[in-house]
Formats: sequence, C-alpha cells, structure tokens
Amino acid sequence: MRFPAWRHLRMAFQILCLLAFLWLFLQTEYRGSDTLRYPVSLLFRIDPLAALADALAPGAFGWLLLWPALLLLALTALFGRFFCGWICPLGTTLDGVGKLVGRGRISPRPAWRRVKYYLLLFMTAAALFGVQLFGLLDPLSIFLRSLTFSFNPAFNLVANSVFDFFYQHPVPLVSPLVNGSYDFFRDHLLAFHPPAYQLALLTLAIFLGILLLERVERRFWCKNLCPLGALLGLCSRHSLTTRVPAKVCDDCRRCLSDCRSGAVTETAHRKDECLLCLDCSGFCPANRVVFTLGSRPTAGGRVDLTRRGLMTSLAAGALVAPVTGSAPNLWNRDPYLLRPPGSLAEAEFLRRCIRCGECMKVCIGGALHPALLQAGLSGFYTPLLVPRIGYCEYNCTLCGQVCPTGAIGLLNLAEKQKAVIGIAVFDTDCCLPFARGEECLVCEEHCPTGEKAIVFDEREVLVGSEMRRLKVPRLIKSRCVGCGICETRCPLEGASAIRVINEGESRRARDLWA
Repeated sequence: MRFPAWRHLRMAFQILCLLAFLWLFLQTEYRGSDTLRYPVSLLFRIDPLAALADALAPGAFGWLLLWPALLLLALTALFGRFFCGWICPLGTTLDGVGKLVGRGRISPRPAWRRVKYYLLLFMTAAALFGVQLFGLLDPLSIFLRSLTFSFNPAFNLVANSVFDFFYQHPVPLVSPLVNGSYDFFRDHLLAFHPPAYQLALLTLAIFLGILLLERVERRFWCKNLCPLGALLGLCSRHSLTTRVPAKVCDDCRRCLSDCRSGAVTETAHRKDECLLCLDCSGFCPANRVVFTLGSRPTAGGRVDLTRRGLMTSLAAGALVAPVTGSAPNLWNRDPYLLRPPGSLAEAEFLRRCIRCGECMKVCIGGALHPALLQAGLSGFYTPLLVPRIGYCEYNCTLCGQVCPTGAIGLLNLAEKQKAVIGIAVFDTDCCLPFARGEECLVCEEHCPTGEKAIVFDEREVLVGSEMRRLKVPRLIKSRCVGCGICETRCPLEGASAIRVINEGESRRARDLWA
C-alpha cells in the first residue's frame, strides 16, 4: 500500500503545482487594472538559475525579488532535489507526456549525466565574464516561453474563431451555449490583445524536441541536459534525506530499471540525481526501501566529472565573453532596437534578463516580441519593442511588475510616462502630406502625451498645378517618449512613414558599460 500512497500523493501535488502555475500564467494579463493582484512571476522568483544570473550581473543583487530562490536552495541542501520531482512544471509535463508518446528503453552512456554539469559550468563562466546564457536553457524559461509564444496564441486564435463562427452562424442549442460562455472566457482565459509573436514556431520546435526525448529515455532532459537540475544536484549532495538500502539488493534489481532518475546504482544511491519521487519505497516487492533523515556517506554515488571536461567547459565559457565582446555592439548601432520602458542599461539588461517572456505576455499593446539576432547572439529571446506591430500603452506599467529579476525596473505611472524609449522620426519620402500633398492627421490624433509631441504647421504646398494649404506634421522632441503608437497607426501599407528610433532613451544615461 505504500507505493500507491506515495505515488498518488506525488502525482496529485505535481498536478496541483502545474495548475497553480498555469493559473498564474493566465493572471499575467491586463484585466482592467494596471496593478496585478497576484505574484504572477512567482515561478521565476523561486528559480535558482534566475538568482544566479542576477548575482553574476553588474549592480546589487535583487534580494527583495529573488529571496525565494535562495530559500529553495537551502531546502534542497537539507532535503534533496524535491523541486524536480514534485514541483517543476516541465518535469510534470514530461511525466505526463511520456505516457502518451511512449518512453524509450535505451540506456545512454553514463557520460551523458555529466553534460548538464558541464553546461552549468560553461554558462556560469560565461556569466562571470559578461555573457548571460542561463535563460536559454533554464527549464522554467523554456516552459513559460512555450506557453507564451506558442500555445497561448494558438488557444486564443482557436477560441476566438469558435466564438466568431457561432456568432455569425447561429446553430440551435449550440450557439446560445457557446456564446453564453464568452464573457467567462473573455474575463478569465482570453488575452486582452490577441497575441502573436515572432519565433513562435522555433519555440514550439524546441519544446516538442524536449518532449520527444522521452522516446530515448525517461526524463532524458532532466537526467542529462537540465542546468537547473545540475545546480540543485550540487546543492543536494550532502542532504539529510537518505535512502536505505543505498544500493540494489542482490535478489532484486528492479530499482535499476524502474527508477525514473536512474539514481540507484549497483553500489550506491546518488543523492544529486535522485528526484525524491519516493516511488522505489513502494515498488520494492519486499518493502525494504525507506527514506530517512540523517546524512550518511554516499561513496561512489556521484557523477564523476573529468578534469578535462571541467577545464574545457570553464575555458569555453570564459572564451564566449571576449568573442562576443569583439563583435560590433548591434544595440548601439541599430537605431530601431527598442527596449521596454524602465529597462536597465543594455549591458546589465542582457545579464539580468532571464528570457522568461513574462513582459511580452503582459504587454497590453502587443508591442514586445522576442529578439532573434537584432541584439546579437547574447540578446536572443530578450524583449524588443516592435512599434509597427504594437505600441507601448502610455498608462501601463505591467512589464515592470512582472519582471522577476529587475531587468525591467518597476516604475510608477508618473515615472513611466516620463521614461523615454526613443523618439519618432518622419520619413518625408513616404509621409502623405510631404510626399503626396494629401492631408493625414492620424499620428497627431493618437499621440498620447499630455502636450502633443506631434503638432501641425500649415504650409502652402504645390500639388500638381494647384497650391494647397496643408497641415504638415512636426515632432517636438522634448515631448516624445517613443511609445510607438504613431508608427503602429500610420495608415500606409508596409513600412510606416514615421519610425521610432532609440535616440535619447532614458537608460542611456545609466549605461556605464557602453
């Protein structure tokens, strides 16, 4: 009876945690108030990799934001890798999906276990020398990015299409039922702005690739590639939770084949690999396996990291920084590279941003999108403001509220409305009044600043053989904050006749590393 009890308790807790994280994900949305009611970035505030990235970045450590991650490390040092077996949403997804896609029976070489430690050392060395890569392989970032960029837009597209269909094509009994549920979906499940993101297919491919690794080996990602698992494993090597017996019994070797993490070997129980699922305390036919509190020697129970592997991973990480630094600073040369309001100076921003996608999920105007190579390789998946697609809402401070590491500072409304992202610039070769002699008032009408940053000058313009008096737009630079709504709303097809460039952005005054 012990096996079903522990197994069902763990599964129930995993599902409960997953549902809680999905609920927080849905709450990462504008619901009529500029203040979010719940700690929607909690998943990353308990993320030790986010804390490590923040600790290795310039500036002070964000104690107020990331103390839960330090608490998790302390609990892991005491009790072991319980987070991986009981809480991690990606681990729970792998456990569930593995039953659907099938689990491989291949046993990769033991050397694969070292890879996650080498990846952790590589990324730590790179961060020490100025290039932060933790967010690219952080399982929590991968999980949230996949939800934000791929699954949530698909869900919104399908749901809105269903509601539109049954609204336009009344079906007896069905249409009233579907349309009657719209208010609930709109208020609790659907996004304020229909989401659509760049890199959605790439994000989905990465996520599906991790899931399909279950066909190779159960929890292949967790055992061999996860840098968060490596960090938690290092912390749990001397934990108090001990398995008795530590090795497989001579008359039964079931632990070798059934342990989901492969933590039980011929000679020892590897604490740094054990996920504390406690399944083995139940599937033991003789009921011999128990877990007790009390540190005991675990000789032979660790993954051996070769000296060559250690030196190679550290050297490769240290080499990343100067190689990256020798490349042109694209962010300093690309005038269209825009960051969210409140962002830190670029060098510190790149080292604190964990690439979680929370700011992009919560953006009311749909302006924030993941970068590909616009900010260089080190800026992959960091948020960019793309004004032709969406704009920064003048009365919104949500992105600063959800950022778990402080890469985007929390601004009050008055500070936000003064924060300069960039300035708007007219392309007189395309702008209708300049290029065609046609009056257009759209940019001025949508400008949100107290005193309009876009004003009109009346001029006599020769159109064909006729003189016309037209209103010609002019930008007052001191009033423009670069919100981008003028570029979003410009009625021209294709490229806008007014573009926002990053000249004069507020954070440049703080950029000590430019």
